[in-house]
Amino acid sequence: MSKITCILFIYLFIPWLATGQSTENNILTSEQVIWYVKNYHPISKQADALLRAGESTILRAKGNFDPVGVANLDQKQFNDKNYFNILGAGLKVPTWYGIELKSGLDRTSGNFLNPENQTPNGGLWYAGISIPIGKGLVIDKRRATLKKARLYAQATAFERKLILNELYFETLKQYWNWAQAWHQLQIYEEAVRLAEVRFNNVKQSYMLGDKPAIDTLEAFIQVQNRQMHRNQNKMICQNAALQLSNFLWFENNTPLETSDGVQPPKLKELQDSNEFSPDSLNLILTTLAESHPEMMVYDNKLNRLTIDKKLRLEALKPELNLNYNILHKPIGNEFAAGLSAQNYKWGVRFYFPLFLRSERANLQLANIKLQNTELNRNQKLLELKNKVREYFNEYLNMSQQITLYAEAVRNYEGLLAGERKKFSSGESSLFLVNSRETNLIQAKLKLIELKSKFQTTQVGVRWAAGTLAK
Repeated sequence: MSKITCILFIYLFIPWLATGQSTENNILTSEQVIWYVKNYHPISKQADALLRAGESTILRAKGNFDPVGVANLDQKQFNDKNYFNILGAGLKVPTWYGIELKSGLDRTSGNFLNPENQTPNGGLWYAGISIPIGKGLVIDKRRATLKKARLYAQATAFERKLILNELYFETLKQYWNWAQAWHQLQIYEEAVRLAEVRFNNVKQSYMLGDKPAIDTLEAFIQVQNRQMHRNQNKMICQNAALQLSNFLWFENNTPLETSDGVQPPKLKELQDSNEFSPDSLNLILTTLAESHPEMMVYDNKLNRLTIDKKLRLEALKPELNLNYNILHKPIGNEFAAGLSAQNYKWGVRFYFPLFLRSERANLQLANIKLQNTELNRNQKLLELKNKVREYFNEYLNMSQQITLYAEAVRNYEGLLAGERKKFSSGESSLFLVNSRETNLIQAKLKLIELKSKFQTTQVGVRWAAGTLAK
């Protein structure tokens, strides 16, 4: 296929092949647009990357519990004398409860070795344990980091949903702007066609002597005015389509454009719906604190700050660590030979700042962060509830307005039909017919605008409730 054919194929047929929708009349629905945004929009991909970032954060935090191999060698040689050789190698295994397991081998030799460092010829094996009795028994930095990493991974899912909720809302607002402009353009096209037909009829009547020349001028001016409005709206429709194209992407980061052959659903398919009722509004407001992704982000942040507070509370305790190592002198290849509980090394380390000024300040700051976050959460919840109510009020108002204007359109159609009959019998003027027709056109344009806004307010209620992105 030629390049142009390929582009047309992508623009007109791939959307429905990919989504399983019919290609009849090349209709582009809001569901198809969201499918493209969800699967190919760069912001959607960035939102998906947040989940992988959360998983990586957990993996990094788990690294603090990885077993660690350690080794150290000190050697001194001077004036052809071996002062000392000190070799230490071992393995440390941190555990979830703050206890650290360790084992290793110490091997030393030399003429001037410190007596406390002397070991048997084969070295000295040890296996032991380090237990925090004071600070670090309930929680320590390693456990706090892993807990916060898991919470952060959960937060990335909420943040992703929040990002997609905003993205879908902006997409659908632009989609309904384009749908409004497209349908209004059809009204203008029909208005131009009617004006041209009337001009030709009036001109023919003038040539037959039935109409004065002034009527042909008035009919022609009406054609010009409607052509001007049609051209203006055509530009608006083209620009709206370009704005919608900002949200349309395809594989390999390929931007798409809406072609002239693509159109929104027919006007008869944009009817009122009863998606929301007062009961559904109450349900949304009742569950908003638990269901909205922004509230989930706040709750997740509060949980992480609570962990920080626990860590700061733990820092008020004295540091008291108990270390115990059982020692063993290997004999040949028999490691267990001569193993005795009487061979051991143990110790206690105590550390405690007397005034705890730094620790108390850190705890106060943690409490302040918790309090501020809680206040921000309450304020955001109030704003979200009011935003839901705002869009719901617009939703009810648009529904009532559509009913009124639909009736007005029917009344204008009746007036125009009557005026045309009077004009054909010579009881009316071309000016009155054009006036009736202009009023009907304006009413139809307003009805399309109301229907588009009605769709936007439906989306707005779901956006404010945080349910656009599943």
